[in-house]
Amino acid sequence: MMHDPLVLYDFTRERLRAAVEGRLPDGVDAEAFCADIAYWICLAVTVRSQDWHAAFSEFTDAAMLAWAAEDAESERRELDLIRRELARARGPVLDVGAGWGRMAALYAQAGLTAYYAEPAALGARLMRRAGISAAVGARGEALPFPAGVFQTTVIGWVLHHDAGDVDAARLLREAARVTEPGGLLLSVEPLDERFGQTKWLSLLAAAGFAARRVETFYERAKSRGDVSRHTLFTGVRLP
Repeated sequence: MMHDPLVLYDFTRERLRAAVEGRLPDGVDAEAFCADIAYWICLAVTVRSQDWHAAFSEFTDAAMLAWAAEDAESERRELDLIRRELARARGPVLDVGAGWGRMAALYAQAGLTAYYAEPAALGARLMRRAGISAAVGARGEALPFPAGVFQTTVIGWVLHHDAGDVDAARLLREAARVTEPGGLLLSVEPLDERFGQTKWLSLLAAAGFAARRVETFYERAKSRGDVSRHTLFTGVRLP
């Protein structure tokens, strides 16, 4: 298998197009699906050293494809809520764990200057290839920015990896450091039994963020009866 992550991504995306043709539920954007899933397959291979064929099979089996419509609806609701918050936000914005620049269009629509921090080399390269020059390869636990320079900080789908490859408490301390007092924080997480709302809000409060609004915008049943509650935290950086 090829060693360049960007080449691997393009290869994987093409293979996905062929593999899912005619198999996705109605209403799912095939191009968006392939772009998203190609990214996660490549991270499984390059970061977790998973076999490419195994990762590809996992992400394209019938059960995974059956969830595609739910995932698309969850994302639609998520982006609608974030668009609403960004309409009254101030820049500059920092997107922590920005992936491949999924939120870039929203920041542009809101007229906000945005910066992107992503630890995976593939994500930073994909953003730069898409013309997003303000993308840096950095972990959220060690942000290469001065204190208080951002008026809005966005952290999406990152903190629930706490106790895995993310130190959520340290990441939030860094987010608080670079966010101006009084600045806005938007955090989105899939809450469940392992990483629930009590733990999430406690971490946010300990880092110096006060909640303005907590909204669950989608609930998805998981295996063994658990439920994943996709939730947006809107808060402010305390002085």
